[in-house]
Amino acid sequence: MDKIGAAVWATGRAGRVIVEAGLTRPWQEFRGGIVYSPAKEGLDLGEACGLDVRLGAPVSTDVDAVLARPDIDVVFYCGIGTPTEVAAACLRANRAGKDAITIAGLVHPPTILGAPAAAELDAASRATGQRILGTGFWDYLTISLPLTSLSNVLTYDEIRLERVADTSLWGHGILRDEGVGGPVESAGGGFMMRNFLVEALMLLAESAGLEIDEPVFESTPVLSEVRRERAGYVVEPGTICGHDRQVTANVRGGGRLVSLWRGRFDLQPDRDGMEGSARVTVLGNPAFETIVRGDIFLDTYPPTGARAMAAVRPLRALEPGLHTIDELGMRPVFW
Repeated sequence: MDKIGAAVWATGRAGRVIVEAGLTRPWQEFRGGIVYSPAKEGLDLGEACGLDVRLGAPVSTDVDAVLARPDIDVVFYCGIGTPTEVAAACLRANRAGKDAITIAGLVHPPTILGAPAAAELDAASRATGQRILGTGFWDYLTISLPLTSLSNVLTYDEIRLERVADTSLWGHGILRDEGVGGPVESAGGGFMMRNFLVEALMLLAESAGLEIDEPVFESTPVLSEVRRERAGYVVEPGTICGHDRQVTANVRGGGRLVSLWRGRFDLQPDRDGMEGSARVTVLGNPAFETIVRGDIFLDTYPPTGARAMAAVRPLRALEPGLHTIDELGMRPVFW
């Protein structure tokens, strides 16, 4: 069987987990990487990602040179940027003859780019004969799991998604941007989380064939009653230890969708009254709950990398163009 050649664009934490996930898939082979730092020029991809493994895949700051390689079939875009910048990077890979998968957005392109720009991106991608897919973070919990739940429902009044996350392993820079450890007036606006929650809710509604009103986003900072410390980061009593964030949308014809995310630094269930988990609650006929618990709520990077990797072969079976994660049959293919 011919192996699928892959390249990783950006070798930070996200790039590292993509490589780690790919090492469990013998049907794929890493053959190159794109980096931003001149200090990484010419390193092996494994070394550039901080792994103790050599892959025989050199990295370079020369984007066009890496994309021009004929032995690369798919590019994992792991860089940061605005939605427009992420879309441009993926299309650049398409025009070089590569499929593009990004975990940095494009979960629901019409929402994040605007419908006209999303249509233009789809047309441009189709013209290249390649594909673009945004898997984002936690698509299983925000798309696949609730869609499966909805398939069991006759009628409903409310579909509620609730996720509780331990943010202890977030980077210190992101924690500071969020205002964690600071006074209430330093609370971040949560724009990254807003985009994530709104995109996921819009894709869920579209996939389920529901017409919804404009989603309403709310973000409330939570103050700690105790001192918290993890990995050198300290949150004193009376300062922000997390946020409660919610997106709500009324369904035209009746009912509503609610997506709630609650993040806490140094989450401790006995103290904080909650544990890392995901819950889908259906208030309807029949009424039921689906609950997921486990380590994925402490560190979201490994499952995110695994989901992106699992999308490679299903994506390549689709027609050229811009796609969303609900179009894929996500079978756990390791061999």
